[in-house]
Amino acid sequence: MLTRDSFLRLPAKMPSRRSLAVVVLTATTLLALLVAYQRLGAWSGLGDPPYHRDPHKSQYAPQGTGSFNNGGHTYPASNGNGNGTDTRRPPPGRDPMCHGFPEANNVLVVVKTGASEAFARLPTQLMTMLKCIPNFLIFSDMDQEIAGYKIHDSLSTVLKEVRDGNPDFDLYRRQKACIVDQDNCNKLGDPKSEGWHLDKYKNTHMAEKTYAMRPGFDWYVFIDADTYVLWPSLVHWLQKLKPTKKHYLGSVTLINNFSFGHGGSGYVLSKAAIEDFVVNHPGVGNLYDARAKGECCGDYVFAMALKETTELGVNQVWPTINGEKPSTIPFGPSHWCHPIVTMHHVNSEEINSLWDFERRRYNKQGAFSRPSPVLIRDIFNEFFAPKLAAKRDDWNNRADDRFYLDTKDESRKWDKWMLDRMKKAEDYNQFEKKAHKSFDDCAAACKSLSDCFQFLYKDGQCSIGKSFRLGQPVKKEKDQKKRPFSGWDVDHIQNFIKKQGDCNKIHWPNVKE
Repeated sequence: MLTRDSFLRLPAKMPSRRSLAVVVLTATTLLALLVAYQRLGAWSGLGDPPYHRDPHKSQYAPQGTGSFNNGGHTYPASNGNGNGTDTRRPPPGRDPMCHGFPEANNVLVVVKTGASEAFARLPTQLMTMLKCIPNFLIFSDMDQEIAGYKIHDSLSTVLKEVRDGNPDFDLYRRQKACIVDQDNCNKLGDPKSEGWHLDKYKNTHMAEKTYAMRPGFDWYVFIDADTYVLWPSLVHWLQKLKPTKKHYLGSVTLINNFSFGHGGSGYVLSKAAIEDFVVNHPGVGNLYDARAKGECCGDYVFAMALKETTELGVNQVWPTINGEKPSTIPFGPSHWCHPIVTMHHVNSEEINSLWDFERRRYNKQGAFSRPSPVLIRDIFNEFFAPKLAAKRDDWNNRADDRFYLDTKDESRKWDKWMLDRMKKAEDYNQFEKKAHKSFDDCAAACKSLSDCFQFLYKDGQCSIGKSFRLGQPVKKEKDQKKRPFSGWDVDHIQNFIKKQGDCNKIHWPNVKE
């Protein structure tokens, strides 16, 4: 008879091999589904920003409702649903190509372009970087639509008395009158030069219209159409800052001793800053229309307007916000363990290469890891290191920190800025004294200096660089003397890199709170 005690003494029944196989298969299948689900953007790891389902509009993104009146202008607020101001018809679901790119629905990217260049520059951006940024607006000097994406006219509210009779607006008027494609109409003028004169009226109106159409974001990032945004790095950085503080962050440029954020490099406004500028100063765009006519650049006019109305000046965050690109950025002591969030003057091929680099990088980091910021070191490893060589013929590596010139040849006239970058002759070492004579002498001079990483030689002119960059090819001259030859001290560069280690300490910008 089976009693309670004897039952308890019975050996436990072991699961069969078939049962174990079913359990393992079920667990493996569930894990695979979970990873796939996360890759499609429907789930995100704890502590990470949510990943967007729609690459152009998030349900969590702040959106305007109704309309916004500022300075006598009423702006329709964008509902972002395919109707109204922002007509977009994106495919449903998150693009799998954007795996690893965070949602960050509190950040709005604002792109500036011109109708004469929009179809040349924007398609690649829309197919790469912008498809992975959940919220963006595009402004130009004409209302347009590219592949279902609305391009807004930033100049529609410029004062009529400023536009009428103003030659700066010749291109604007010609574009509106064109009844065929803009490319044909542009042949009637000089769109590159005309576009430059027209551009300076845009920035203040863009800020005003952006807030009217999309209020409520924590951060507003303004870039040009030839600017690449390293989106995960930007999000990582902005999460460290407080949008409730007034911030105007950029790469500082000077005009008439006035500091402003370079527009091509991009600049960032916090929620507190743009609200003070737009909401507390109705019609601020029109206040600077007439003044813009006498100035050079829209980013300069915008900075003046911001400073004079809100007392807010630009905070230098270079090299994180950067005006260079992979082939022109100077790597070295001032550019290495620093995160980078923008690059400028990138063409379509370079945009695609940067986007491909980011996608490969984040896929390699794994499905559950938070994207780490791209450092300037990472740009070197990807785009320069495989091409590093001791010498390149007919090449300009832009070495120009110090010059050694054949000043004894009275038939030669050197530019003043080059002469200003020469050492005193009595301070030369034995190699520097001969640097101007040949490529090999220039190389020897560089090798003798602890701060020289690269050099450039051409016809009695040797120049060295205290950083190292790739540069670009130049047309081969028939006259051998006029041919530029670029060189790099490879051993010095490799030793420098070795000393930097793994960049365990990231040099984030110093932002004043």
